[in-house]
Amino acid sequence: MTISNILLGSFFFIASCFIPAWADSENRNGTKAADMPGEKTDHSKKTENTSPGDFGDKLKIDSVKIGGLWYLSYQHGNSYSGTVDQTASYSTFRIKRGYLNIRADLQPWLEVRITPDVTQDATGDLKVRLKYLYAKFKAQGNNILNKPYIEVGVVHMPWLDFEEHINRFRMQDTMFMERNHLFNSADMGFTVGSNFGRELPEEYRENVNDHYAGRYGSWQFGIYNGGGYHASEKNRNKVVEGRGTLRPLPNSLPGFQVSLFGIHGKVNLPDPDAPAELPDYRVLAGMISYEHKYFVLSGQWHWGEGNASGTASNPDGRARPHNGSSYFSEVRFTAERNLSFIWRYDRFRTDADDPQSDLHERLILGFAWQMFKKNYWLVDYDRLMHSIAGISDEDRVQVTLQISF
Repeated sequence: MTISNILLGSFFFIASCFIPAWADSENRNGTKAADMPGEKTDHSKKTENTSPGDFGDKLKIDSVKIGGLWYLSYQHGNSYSGTVDQTASYSTFRIKRGYLNIRADLQPWLEVRITPDVTQDATGDLKVRLKYLYAKFKAQGNNILNKPYIEVGVVHMPWLDFEEHINRFRMQDTMFMERNHLFNSADMGFTVGSNFGRELPEEYRENVNDHYAGRYGSWQFGIYNGGGYHASEKNRNKVVEGRGTLRPLPNSLPGFQVSLFGIHGKVNLPDPDAPAELPDYRVLAGMISYEHKYFVLSGQWHWGEGNASGTASNPDGRARPHNGSSYFSEVRFTAERNLSFIWRYDRFRTDADDPQSDLHERLILGFAWQMFKKNYWLVDYDRLMHSIAGISDEDRVQVTLQISF
């Protein structure tokens, strides 16, 4: 299948599922999306007709929201130094994330966002890079495809934002597949998605999770450059990604979800001279999760070959197969649910064809205090174990302050 066929097929797929839902929200018995339940419209104000030539002068931005998300941490531990049976110790304060989120609603159906991100590299240097910059076209949808949208620009990719709203402790570090360098959270391209069915009741959204809260699940699909938000595109190939999530028991167990995620493309390396070809890049992952106001449980399993950066390839150019699993739990204490204990165990085989390859096992334990809203203190212990003799295990103790506004 060529990229042109993928792009053409994607266009018709998006048109078939998004535009009818948009039209339904814009014209249900003559009612516009802004007049749907939950939306407030001031009908006392006269709407002024605006021609395309006047639009730039007449446009009024309804709302601009400025916020931030910061991870400020102290870390003490030891890491493998590259010398047999030796590690190097460290003790450091770090800025792990420094988002400045700027959002604006230009129209009821159009939202824009830009997010510069202050990050600290391995040398300790503080850098500013662009995490998100997109236009989001959205609608109310209908009973089948609720709240459909398309993001265009540097956008969310389908998996990590979804997982990070189940495992709320991204402040500890990256999620399982990202931490093993398979892909990251954003890239240049487009993402389309929606809920399956109307949203779950307000009580569930307030007490458990208000993201991706479709009664029967949610889905996302996109095409991207493939290098992620902090790498330039090095070839002409595109990466296709998709996620589908179902809630099989929305009445009795609304927090129970089954998810499937996939990536297909080529690694982000320069095109080699013919007849050589770029290594493949594929991921197939599944996850079962259950969310309750007092606890969260999840298990995920993945299989694949290669990774986005091309570092998971053999000297002959073939992508290395890999597989793994990750299990996470959070238990929330007190009536306010502001104290949490978290546990996570990861298992990642770096080369599934070689039983002697390094098997990474990671154990994470932590305690968190939610001061208010999304502002936390987290104390955690992180241990990475290697199966290859001579590569010492790595330990880290960390204290992290998450600021969100």
